[in-house]
Amino acid sequence: MDRTRISENNMSFLEGKERSPRELVAFLKKGALYRSFDQVLSRACPDEKMTEKLIQGMIEITGEKPDSVARKVRNWLKGKNIPKNRKTLFQICFALGLNEGETGRVLGAAAETGIHYRNPDELVYAFALRMGKSYQYAEDLRRNIQNQYGSMWSSGDQEGEEERPSVFTRQIWNEFSQVTDEASLMEFFQEHGKDLGVLHETAYQKFMKLMDYLQQPEGLNGKTEEKYTMDEIMDTYFQMHIPEGRKTADYTSLQKLVRKYWPNETSLFNMKNRKEDVSRKVMVLLYLVTEEFDFCQMNEPDMNEQKDYYMDDEEEDADTVLERRIKQMNLFLKAYGMNPLDPGNLFDYLVLYAMKSRDGEPVSERMEQVLELLFQEEEKQ
Repeated sequence: MDRTRISENNMSFLEGKERSPRELVAFLKKGALYRSFDQVLSRACPDEKMTEKLIQGMIEITGEKPDSVARKVRNWLKGKNIPKNRKTLFQICFALGLNEGETGRVLGAAAETGIHYRNPDELVYAFALRMGKSYQYAEDLRRNIQNQYGSMWSSGDQEGEEERPSVFTRQIWNEFSQVTDEASLMEFFQEHGKDLGVLHETAYQKFMKLMDYLQQPEGLNGKTEEKYTMDEIMDTYFQMHIPEGRKTADYTSLQKLVRKYWPNETSLFNMKNRKEDVSRKVMVLLYLVTEEFDFCQMNEPDMNEQKDYYMDDEEEDADTVLERRIKQMNLFLKAYGMNPLDPGNLFDYLVLYAMKSRDGEPVSERMEQVLELLFQEEEKQ
């Protein structure tokens, strides 16, 4: 794991001495450091005139009024809000002249997931960033490719469409990394068009596999237990003491950060029915509650050389267990084109704390204990 100042500060608290949920909550409130959107931008573009550069670049890209753009940019850089639209995030990266890797980190800081290497729009943007081209160049190229290969912009499986082959996002990325000019880009789309789409296909397949496991688990006698409803799955595995409802005005900044993008029954239904993409947060939570990080491993890329067996942590100290689980979790996320765990991200940090559990304590239970303490003041009101 790459250790920046923020990561070092937060990981140092987890390593060594065992920390209780109450100690962790106290550290989260005073002591922990969080990586904000404006910090990620400043690190990617360490320019004293970054604000002016971003304002001017966004005016040229969007054609909006200078006063309106300046107000938006200053709000972003003061941490008042973060752009939610991924197209806007790409525009920001083009305006600042960032490269492909830097753009992935900016996207991950604002929208959970870096560049989506199965989404044809984002592939074109990534290519233009790689080549140091302008946003206008990227848009012209994107429209040209869409005119030729429009089916790739499908939001899900089309009626009568043949089942897509199981091609991992990481494999797509490996192929795309070899693209160096427009000719090879067009060849890439011709060869892999059938594997692309605006939704993460392989993430969806894994999501369905793990959801099926939660919906109809096997009992101790090997027989299938009664099937859980989606509402029961939400309450049993995903709620974790996160208050329901949309009212967040009285929440602390920590509570708002935790609740951001937290799944609910509606979002799970939408993901299952291909109405929205499977989120990184849901994939991480599924990985936690099924404790798949203790299995080495399924069919993910970079794991093929490992055998399929359960990892026994009785002979390992807690820090070694955590280190191994971090590696497994990051391989899991990498396989689905998602950013690795970041100790400077509040949700990820809670996950890291939970994964240090030992002696038969369920990882998800350890996370629930922290969330219950973090939200208990709101629950009492």
